[in-house]
Amino acid sequence: MNEPIMGFQQANMSKEPDLRFDAQVRLRDRPGEAKTLTVEAPTKDAAIQKLLGQGYVVIKVWEQGKKKSGFKNIFSKPSLPADSDKKSGGALFSFSNHVSPREAIFFAVQLSTLLKAGIPLLRALEIIERGITNLFFRKVLQSMCKKITGGGTFSNALRSFPHVFPWIWVNLVGVGETTGKLPECLEEIAHYQESAARIKSKVVTAFFYPGVLTVAVICALTFLLLFIVPKFSEIFASQKLELPVLTQIVVAISNVLRMHFLWAAGCVAAAVIAFVWSGKMLSVQMFYSRIALGAPIFGTILMQVAVIRFTRSLGTLLRAGVQILQALEIAGRLVENPFIEGGIKRVAQQVRNGQRLGAQLEARKIFPVFMTQLITVGEESGQLDRFLDLLANYYEDQVDTFLARLTTLLEPFLLVFMGGVIGTIVIAMFMPIIELSTRAGTN
Repeated sequence: MNEPIMGFQQANMSKEPDLRFDAQVRLRDRPGEAKTLTVEAPTKDAAIQKLLGQGYVVIKVWEQGKKKSGFKNIFSKPSLPADSDKKSGGALFSFSNHVSPREAIFFAVQLSTLLKAGIPLLRALEIIERGITNLFFRKVLQSMCKKITGGGTFSNALRSFPHVFPWIWVNLVGVGETTGKLPECLEEIAHYQESAARIKSKVVTAFFYPGVLTVAVICALTFLLLFIVPKFSEIFASQKLELPVLTQIVVAISNVLRMHFLWAAGCVAAAVIAFVWSGKMLSVQMFYSRIALGAPIFGTILMQVAVIRFTRSLGTLLRAGVQILQALEIAGRLVENPFIEGGIKRVAQQVRNGQRLGAQLEARKIFPVFMTQLITVGEESGQLDRFLDLLANYYEDQVDTFLARLTTLLEPFLLVFMGGVIGTIVIAMFMPIIELSTRAGTN
């Protein structure tokens, strides 16, 4: 029933005369070389699809006989209505030059979807930029479009904004441009970023309440020792009471803190500055990271998080087509532990000489044996990336369980400990008062 209509539409389309378009394009396997081609097609969209089908990355297209400056090409930014900001309720306002991890992840997912649909890179960036409410992020995308229009690659445009796009973006996008699998690489980026943000959020959430509780109690202790205890001490001195040992200790601590507060604060500040300054040296970083990994409770968390970062990033890089040696170098940096990173570098040297990854990791004793054994099995079965994902998911579950148990035990322990400290101060202050009231009653 619809065949006559379809035939009529096809007949009309076939009657449309072909136009000549000039196009600036790049080859997928040569992202740094741009050139201009001429293509015949009935419409501009048809010309774009024709170039995409020939394997080109389309930068811009314009009809012959029309000036580029006077013709609105597919990549030009549309002008917004004068009242667009008013209609959005000021949504374009950004309080700081910041792009959240969630916004970056959503950007990668959107761009991957548009590229898979056959939309050119610059057109896809323009579509995404129009839907972003973060004004700073919009300016970043506009600047990236200008760099790409000028002949630069997408990876180089990302490299210009290291505070917005982590350097793993640059590496994976570079691989995607070289292999012609940019949408797939963007999917891997989104998957990795989401996993990294999830594990970071879990760790921060687990220690947030204990941290707030610790700060609150320290502030309360400081207030008692600086302002409350001296008042009681003056009363005791005026009554010439013989203070109990516990009260003498609390009063002595209060006096030291009051008389030498600035000196103590300066010492603490100097210690913090020295710790931060010395932490910039590689040898000291190695020492600190090794000590942290050997800590009784927190060392276990640090090791499990390091395993998750290493396995997740290495699996992501291998699926994206990164060579094993380059993937090991990048994954080692993403662990963010100098001691483990140094061990991974030594493992990479052995892998370069033909040794197996799992065997070398087990020989170095960097990671748990369970992890190294599964990596060995993955190598032998030719499914290393799959086993790396299994390990990342397993240790992520382990971290969840460990943090839940630690939080359950840590919160009551902190409450009892800090309540005991404050209670001791209160008891120390009331013991002489009880003695004074007893003496007044006997008189």
